[in-house]
Amino acid sequence: MFGTIVVGVDESGHADHAVQTVAKMAAETKDKVVVFHGVVVHHAKAAPYTTETKDDAQHLVDRYVTELIAAGISATGEVHRELEIGIGGGLIDAATNHQAGLLVVGTRGRSDLTSMLLGSVAHEVVHKSPLPVLVVPEMSGQDS
Repeated sequence: MFGTIVVGVDESGHADHAVQTVAKMAAETKDKVVVFHGVVVHHAKAAPYTTETKDDAQHLVDRYVTELIAAGISATGEVHRELEIGIGGGLIDAATNHQAGLLVVGTRGRSDLTSMLLGSVAHEVVHKSPLPVLVVPEMSGQDS
């Protein structure tokens, strides 16, 4: 149906819901899934730094890819360090580069004001993506 679905993940539990949703879709459509994780890079006077090691980032992506493959879904993963375009921009670029038909992100369920103040990858992707975006809401208090 979509050919390729790119799903953005982070270390929050909200990404679990997005991946579970993609798994259900791809199991029926036989679409390929690309699991994307952008490493947040902070800028300091001395040098850019991250709070996440390369191994931690790769382990996160590998865990989701393994889950998808175990469910019979064709899946690969990518870790990108985002310096200038941000995580949302990197996610859109990855989806464009893979000629994806759908981009999927989870949301933390923040209010519009909180998202505006703290930033929101989902908000950025919805407003900037040239391809369809599925935003999977937080499912607090429910089993998926």
